[in-house]
Order: sequence, then structure tokens, then C-alpha cells
Amino acid sequence: MAFDRAKFIGPYKAETLEHLNNLNLGLLKLEKQPADKELLESLMREAHTIKGSSAMMGYKRIAEIAHDMEDGLQKALEGKVQLKRGHFNVLFKCADAIGPLLEDKLTWDDTGVAGGFVLELCSQIKDSFSGESQGESPEEEEVAAAPKELCKIQEGKIDREESIRVDIAKLDKLMNISGELLISKIRLNELVKTISLKVESHQELKHDCGILIRELNKVDDSFDFITKDIEDEVLKLRMVAVSYLFNIFPRAMRDLAIQKGKEVIIEIQGGETQLDKSIIDQMKDPLMHILRNAVDHGIEEPAKRLAKNKPALGTIILNAFRQGSQVVLEVSDDGSGIDVEKVRNEAVKMGIVTQQKASELVNERVYEFLFIPGFSTNQEVTDISGRGVGLDVVANRVLKLKGIIEVTSSPGKGTKFTIRLPLTLAITESLFIACGSETFALAIENVLQTMRISLEDIQKVEGKEAITVGGNILPLVRLNDVFGLPQRGIIEKKFFSVVIVQSVEKKIALLIDQLFGRQKIVHKSLGNLLGKINGFSGATILGDSRVVLILDIPKIIDIAEDVAVKREIFKDKAKILPKKLKTILLAEDTLSTAMLEKNILESNGFSVVIARDGQEALNKVAQEKFSLIITDVLMPGMDGFELTRRLKDNDLYKDIPVIIVTTRDSDADKRRGLEVGAEAYILKSEFTSDRLLETIERLIG
Repeated sequence: MAFDRAKFIGPYKAETLEHLNNLNLGLLKLEKQPADKELLESLMREAHTIKGSSAMMGYKRIAEIAHDMEDGLQKALEGKVQLKRGHFNVLFKCADAIGPLLEDKLTWDDTGVAGGFVLELCSQIKDSFSGESQGESPEEEEVAAAPKELCKIQEGKIDREESIRVDIAKLDKLMNISGELLISKIRLNELVKTISLKVESHQELKHDCGILIRELNKVDDSFDFITKDIEDEVLKLRMVAVSYLFNIFPRAMRDLAIQKGKEVIIEIQGGETQLDKSIIDQMKDPLMHILRNAVDHGIEEPAKRLAKNKPALGTIILNAFRQGSQVVLEVSDDGSGIDVEKVRNEAVKMGIVTQQKASELVNERVYEFLFIPGFSTNQEVTDISGRGVGLDVVANRVLKLKGIIEVTSSPGKGTKFTIRLPLTLAITESLFIACGSETFALAIENVLQTMRISLEDIQKVEGKEAITVGGNILPLVRLNDVFGLPQRGIIEKKFFSVVIVQSVEKKIALLIDQLFGRQKIVHKSLGNLLGKINGFSGATILGDSRVVLILDIPKIIDIAEDVAVKREIFKDKAKILPKKLKTILLAEDTLSTAMLEKNILESNGFSVVIARDGQEALNKVAQEKFSLIITDVLMPGMDGFELTRRLKDNDLYKDIPVIIVTTRDSDADKRRGLEVGAEAYILKSEFTSDRLLETIERLIG
């Protein structure tokens, strides 16, 4: 009877990918210690296992490649071949071919494209390990490029979701059920407290209700155990060792280092640390950006390192560890470090900050410029860097995952990126605070510390309130002002509660009315109708059935900056501006771009209000009088062209000048911008602070 392989294909692919990963990591180690016989033997076993299982499953091309790899490694083990870079180049090419061939269902026969490529590849590995090329230069040997069909499969990447062996959708459903159970448990807990208080105040009910309360307490305790067990088990199912992510990078960085003429080793620490699979999947690209920057910008060429009394081999450390309810990922290198003065000068050149302001900034604030789109200190544009693309992508992704990123650097010694991520995004621990009559929840991942301050602790920096925390001056923002809420309790307080919060690279101090404490919550979406409410990321349900909004810290920081600036300008505008204050509406959905333009405008005496899309901009225009409107084109929902058209079609707003600032550089787009009524059209590729200000001066004087 024929052997039915179909039901074994999935496990075979998962296991082969694991062996392939071991091969790649082992070859990287062997390249540094080519005489390590124990390592050679382990690599031979990996190749042998791939060969055997592939032959049984009918993947004969993979079996042929693995067979020749095993033969080559056998010759190295027996001392017949002295391993050099050329040998490793061929071995890595073989490993690269195996992944795509796992999905290459159409080209298994000898006449297929893959068949020809595999035959050529096997021929080259045999020649490389034949011993005849020893007198030549194996490290210079080249291997024929893979055919396009295989490259497409490689670019698509092989999905290893099945390695979890549980459908993620089912886990999500189970997590939701767990969350609902937690909400019920919180409600039951509140009922027990309420009944207990009432019984204490009514002596006659004590006897009758005492037994009921004790039974309710038992049920409440049981809920505790059940919800905790479900939560723990679901999280365990979703958790994957960080090594699953980290092991992707050493091979890629090895190839990049060779391309850049550098010597680099990747050290992995804390690979056993567990993190939610959905978060791990989204962190590949951000970490790849940071690592590529480390190789390209950070690690010096061997000769330069030796001249600095450093080892020729540069080291990059990938580290992961658990810290409370967070997982911390660290990427550190022993390279040249960040040139702070170069970053300052580039920020001034781009119009992000004035020369005087730049000279006053501490290093930590200077590092924030690195996360602005388009920012780069590399004058040479290459396929690796120089286009200012990368760290803004990292910041946005970390922000989306409700994480925090920090940069530290030491000249000549290296740079470290620290990323703090929540263990999971489903059930989280939050801090409950109060402002006015409202209670809000705040994700604990965004909280750095809580403290109490007095009036004497509040200082004025550039006309704005601030406090000093740990030697750093942080803006102080009154949350009541952000949402226009009355202050709770007595206005003249001796001490005030403050929460220090952080989003990506920004930190502020939030002054609140009351601090309640921490509690686990189930994060619920606000839905389509309420989803665009500014300043909130979702909601949760308390034990007393109240719905509490969850603060969106990144947006709160943006709103707070608007409030703080306008609050101070209107308070002292007679001193600050001798002429009438002009307010500009800025419609821009990219946070960092909006902050850049906002900084330029405020530095030149304008008040700025930010809208994240065209519809929000229209709503703000209906509520407030603006002197001028600046808009991007590509925004979610209503774009900049439609916003401009609607403004110009309305008699109330048609006289407000509109400037379009965009990347859309085609003649058709420029014509459309002018046709809908925009007074000016500025390309972001040609954007400078002087050009923007000159245009504004021309339009509103």
C-alpha cells in the first residue's frame, strides 16, 4: 500500500525549519572556531537528519543538498579540508536554498527550474570541498544566484505559525472568555463588599446573611483561582521563547558585516525569556532596523577598532529579560557611539530646533531626533542607510505595541537601545486615577513612577510648568486642563499627586487629583462610533458596572503639549506677543511630522492645533477660528484634497488660506491641489522651515 505522506507534511516542514535554524546558528559559530570537532559533528547530524526526513517525504532536492553538505562537513572533520570563508559561503547558500524548496511544489522534477539550480549548487559544494581548490582562494568563490521562482518564495518567507500547533484565533477567543470571566469576578467581588457593609449596619440581618456572605466569599475565591488559571494557561499557549525571534538575526548580520568590510559577532542572552507570539511577530522588522544601524553606523572597520585599542571583532548583544509585567529587549553594541554634536547640527539644519535650543538640550533629548522621519546623519545614501528611514518605523511599531523605547550611548564605547514591551496586549494591569468627577485607567507599561509634589516643586521653564525628577526637567501637565475638567476637592492643596508617564522617547509629568491604585483590567475597543475620540485607547468595566475610559498616553502627550502651550500663551500673551496671536490648524496623521512642523510654528510665535485627519480638521474649524490651515494629503478617512475642497466650498471658511505639505509630487497632484483651492503646495522632499515660514508670511502677513 502506498505511503500517505500528506498528513506528515506539516510536522516535517516545522522540524526541518528547526534543523535549518540550528544549521545556520552552528555554521556561524563554526566560522569563528573552524577546528571545533564537536561542533562539526553536531552540524553533520543536523544535515543528516534533514537528508533522511526529506528523502522519506519525497523532497529529494533538499535531500541532495543536505547529503552534499554532510559530505563536506565530514571531510572537514577528517582533516581533509581546512575550512575557509569560501566553504562557509557555499554552506550558507545551501541552507538558504532549503527554506524555499520546502514550498517549491511545482519544480521537484529534474527538468524544473529548481532542479537545474540544485544540480549546479550541489556541483559547487562538491568542488569546494574536493580539496583541489585549497591552493586557490576559496573565500573568493561565488555561487550561482537562485532562480527567480525560488527568490519569490524566499521573499514571501515561510510561515511557521504551525509550530505553535494551536490556532491563534482559538486562543484569542479563549482569552476573550477569560476576560469576561474576570469582569464577572470583579463584579462579584463588589457585590460581596456591598452586602458586607449593609450587614454591618443592620444587626438584624447578620444572622440570616452571614452564611450567604461566607458562601459568596468562597465563590469569589474560586473565581480567583479559575480566572488566574485560565489566564496563565492561555498566556502559556501564546508564549514563545524570544530565541525564536533572536535566532533570525545572526546570519543576516554576518552577511551584512561582510558586505560592509567589518567583523561582527552577535551574542544572544536571555533567549529563553517568554513573550506573546503576536508581539514577537511584530518585532522582527524593528529589531532588524536597529541591528542594521548598529552594523552600518556603530561598529567600526577592523583597522579603526585596532587603532582605538579595541578588538577587531565588533560585538552586538541581543538581550531579553522579564521585568514585572514587561519584557525588556536590549540591543547594545561596542561601536563608536552616537555623535551627539552631529545629531544636534543636523536637527538645526533640518529646522527641527534652533541653534540656541539645540545647544541647551541634554543628550537624552537629542537622541529623540533620531526617531523623526527623514532624519539621518549619514551623508551617503546606500541600500542600508542614509535615507532617514528606519528608527521612525521602530518608534511607531513599539508605540503600537504599547511599549517604550530608550536610547543610551557613550562616545567611543557603544550604543544601547532598550525596548520595554507588555507580556500580552489582552489582559493588562492598569493604574486608576481621578480628575474632577471622572475616573480613568492608565496602562502600567506607560507609568515610570508616581509621586507627590508641593507648590514649591513646580518651576517655570520657557514659560511652561515643569518639575525636576531624577535630575531631569519634565513638563508638568494638568490632566484637568487636557480634558477641560473641574478640579476635584479643595483647590488650594499643599501636596499634589503626579504620575510620570512615557511614550516611546517622550516623558511628561501628569498632575492628577487622586491616585486609586493598580488593578487588572480587560481592554475593550471603543468601536467605530467612539473609536476616534481623542485621548482614549479603549475602555474597561469595573466591578460596580461603571465603564472607565483608558487613557492613550501617546495622544495625551500630544494633546498636553497643545494645552500647555496655549494655556501659557493666553495667560501671558501680552508679554509674549505684542501683536494679535495667530492660530494655525495642522492636519497631519504622522505624529513625528506633526511635531516637527508644530515645533517650527510655535518657535515663531504661532499657536498650533493638531488634527489627525480631514474630518477631525473640519470639526475643529467649526469650533474655533484659525488664521491658516496646513494639511497633508494622505490621511485616513478624508484626505487633504477633500478637506481643502470642503473648506473652499463653505462661505464661512473659504477665506482661510490653505497650505498643502505632502510627498505627492506628480504634476497631476499639484494641479489637483490648486484646483480644490489650496493657496500653496509644498513638497516634503523640499521642505525647510524657512520656506514654510516665508509662505505663511506671504499668506497672512
